[in-house]
Amino acid sequence: MRNPNGYGTIKLMGGNRRRPYGFLVSINGKQRLIESFETAVEAKIYQANYYLEHHHKRLPGHKITFEELFYRWLPAHLQEHPSLAKTTIYSYKNAFRHCEMLHHKPFADIKYADYQDIIDRIRYKQKLSYSSCKKVRSLISLMSKYAQKMEYHKTNYAELLGIGQNKPVRPHKTISRQKINRLWRIADASGIDTILILLYTGVRVGELLELEKKNVNMKQRFIRIAKSKTEAGLRIIPIHPLILPFIAARMAAAGTYLICDNAGHPYDYSRYRSELWDKAMKKINGSHYTPHDTRHTVATLLDDAGANENAKRRILGHAGGDVTDRVYTHKSLHQLRKCIQLLR
Repeated sequence: MRNPNGYGTIKLMGGNRRRPYGFLVSINGKQRLIESFETAVEAKIYQANYYLEHHHKRLPGHKITFEELFYRWLPAHLQEHPSLAKTTIYSYKNAFRHCEMLHHKPFADIKYADYQDIIDRIRYKQKLSYSSCKKVRSLISLMSKYAQKMEYHKTNYAELLGIGQNKPVRPHKTISRQKINRLWRIADASGIDTILILLYTGVRVGELLELEKKNVNMKQRFIRIAKSKTEAGLRIIPIHPLILPFIAARMAAAGTYLICDNAGHPYDYSRYRSELWDKAMKKINGSHYTPHDTRHTVATLLDDAGANENAKRRILGHAGGDVTDRVYTHKSLHQLRKCIQLLR
């Protein structure tokens, strides 16, 4: 069906452009570029909104597809939750890619069986993890709630979807005291300080890699986690005296992030693993450990030391107790400091 007058045109522009899709409208008989976009879907969404804003009506017969809804929902979700970590945003986009078979279907026409087929394919045919299936189901739920709010669709099938049982491929391990001592003996080696920071803060590796220097308070000796995968993950953590010299050295180095290379460039997870973590683990014969094992180690060591449960939850960013209280008083900071200093 031909678009109505005034609806504009989307054009793939030439050259090596970062935003190759242009939206053009005719003004006084000449086509003028209004905006450019990275994807055709984003351009189409802008086109529809432009037509609605300037002509006060929608394109007749238009049904929002799964793909279009995703690109409408994601900016709204990020605006509502500005503290989401990059890893969480990446997981949304990855889950969206797993739903490729649904991208061009009208969202209102997608049924339970269509969603369950996606889950079954990635779980049993592609042999992806329980976690991957859970993330796809979570995306479907979030998009469906947005569709309900915007009155695009009324049904949320996510709670009906089966994703199988969680069978951990690799149970988390506690890093032994012997290995920790070996890390301290080679603390001057490249990247070892980052592992010790993980072991004496309990932060997620993604939280550490996204920690900006502006969120490190050297005067009061704490770090503020401003981006996390969960709301409970937004927290402050006292700096353990043993790692204070590492933090101070990193603060004096180049870059706006705490963990940067010599040129001041931050690490993503993949580069951190290959350039720092994996090499460090080989030095202590610990190649079977992963960065997340540091959190498991901190939790175990605090339990063994008889740490206060609420303080431990706050430090690790786990929901429960009074962890949702975002007001940190002098007394609560003192309690957190006492807890973190149980780590030896």
